[in-house]
Amino acid sequence: MTRPFVRRSATGIRLQRLMAVALMTAALGACMSSRPDSGKDDPLPVQSRQEALDRARRLLAHVADSTGIRLNSEPEEITFTSCVGKNGEPAPDDRFTLLYFVHSDVPGARQNEVVRSTRDMLTKEGLKIITYREASDTKPYAALSARHPESRYVTGVDSTSDVRMALSVTTPCLMPPAASPTTTPAGLPAGTG
Repeated sequence: MTRPFVRRSATGIRLQRLMAVALMTAALGACMSSRPDSGKDDPLPVQSRQEALDRARRLLAHVADSTGIRLNSEPEEITFTSCVGKNGEPAPDDRFTLLYFVHSDVPGARQNEVVRSTRDMLTKEGLKIITYREASDTKPYAALSARHPESRYVTGVDSTSDVRMALSVTTPCLMPPAASPTTTPAGLPAGTG
């Protein structure tokens, strides 16, 4: 049985992504380390915004190459946000998280294959699967998310329609090097992109 085409509004997709970011931030512990051998006051990983973005791009290019899909040429979605503490307190420094999205035109008939092969590849590379769902008649969208145990980067592949998938990377809270400016790679203020 063919799944019906469902078009989601841009507002609905953005709201869904914001909710996903909020959930991932909570799951990642915001600015706290989730490694069992570390404490909440351990230093954050140090990485510039450009380094984080470059790493996210490499991760998703690797996923696309490994699964045989092509990333669309449409603009990337790059969002840097300031880290907040467990109780919503703002950080007094320039620590940040990155949410990075790209898209790929993938026919519905291939979407389960894409999430399966992504799951298998990321598992072999040591990532822990957080979410995994294949599309079915009752749940028409496939979804996968996996966390790297050391960097705590979360990689995701999700159906957004019968003909399209979104690939994403969400970073944990990162501390820029001391000399790093607080602008995005495109020169936009933090929190935009």
